Formats: sequence, structure tokens, C-alpha cells
Amino acid sequence: MFLPSQHTTSAATAVSYHLAKRDEEYPIPKPLIVLLIMIGAMIVVCMGYAIHATFGFGPNPHRLRPLSPEQQGYMAEVRIRNTEGLMHEGAKSRGNGARRGETVY
Repeated sequence: MFLPSQHTTSAATAVSYHLAKRDEEYPIPKPLIVLLIMIGAMIVVCMGYAIHATFGFGPNPHRLRPLSPEQQGYMAEVRIRNTEGLMHEGAKSRGNGARRGETVY
């Protein structure tokens, strides 16, 4: 019959000590660690914005230019055409109303 000696139990305890949960090893609580990480991330973002504002913002060649009068007129015509088409589809789905090409007085 084999009886474990004192030496083997202490070795097993030493091994299990390293496998135990290590939640208690941090000197500060976990929520405070998360808060510090979030504050650090905000500081890094602010520093990045400051650097970009100092060196990166410039004239944007891809910004929208003012519309010409011809383009404004064309866009108004397309809007009216689309609105009339939507009104026609709505009247057709109800089953009454004017059909395309009909004039109602």
C-alpha cells in the first residue's frame, strides 16, 4: 500500500498555487483599471486630433462646389418629374384617379 508522503503533498500544493486564480494580485480594483484605460484612450484621441488640426487640415479639393443655374433648373425638373411619378403610382394603387396621359378637369 502506497501512502503519499509529506513531500509529494507539498509539491502538489506548490503546483496548484500557481494554477489558482490570480484576481487578488492587482493592487487596484479592476473597474479602476478599466477607467484608467478609457481615460488614456481619450487622451490619445485628443492628442491625435490636436496633431491633425495643427498639420493635417487643409483645403479640401473634394468639397461640394456651388451649383450652376442650369444644374439647379435640371434638378428642379427631375424633382417635379419624380413627384408626378410618385403621385401617379399612388393613384394607380388606390384604383381611382387619373391615369397617365389623362387630363382631369
